[in-house]
Amino acid sequence: MQCEKCRSVHKEKKPINVLVRVIVSKGKESIHTRAMLSGTIKKGDELVIDDEATGEASLVQVISLEAGDKRMEEAPAEDIKTVWARAIDEVLVKIAISHRETTESIEMRVPGDREFVIGDKIEINDSKLKIIRIKIRGSGFKSRKGVAVRAKDIKRLYADTGFKMPKRISRASGERVVIKKRESVWSLKSKKAE
Repeated sequence: MQCEKCRSVHKEKKPINVLVRVIVSKGKESIHTRAMLSGTIKKGDELVIDDEATGEASLVQVISLEAGDKRMEEAPAEDIKTVWARAIDEVLVKIAISHRETTESIEMRVPGDREFVIGDKIEINDSKLKIIRIKIRGSGFKSRKGVAVRAKDIKRLYADTGFKMPKRISRASGERVVIKKRESVWSLKSKKAE
């Protein structure tokens, strides 16, 4: 291959296929397997791994690499001792549902490529929930309406039932007063031009 900078021809090394130990996290369980890898592997790479026990292939994302005695962001396959990965073909999305004063946590198993859009409604257990914010894995939050995030990239999804409980105020006597929302009794009227 000719170098673009110096214009001399260099021999290119062919990638070597090596058998590497892979530990795949699937929900609460870990699957130990081996995979043939070549080239440079990086944190965040997506790989297809065959499960020796079941014979099924699954799509995984590299979380961490161990080369020698160190954790690395990237390494050549021949130097890698262990690849830690998480299954992303089907993922468990954690959902925090706000009920004004309390928050309920639930989980939902979905395909990793399913998109969730902030502002959209999703239906879970006969309840319609509005997505208000999404925490991204290894990053911050997304809360702008219309932003889409794939399930495999979601750490936690925040949703609201849309049902608002009346505000409660405590008086000095210890008695609690409920303030109910009142419907408006007036309306804006437009002035007709004369």
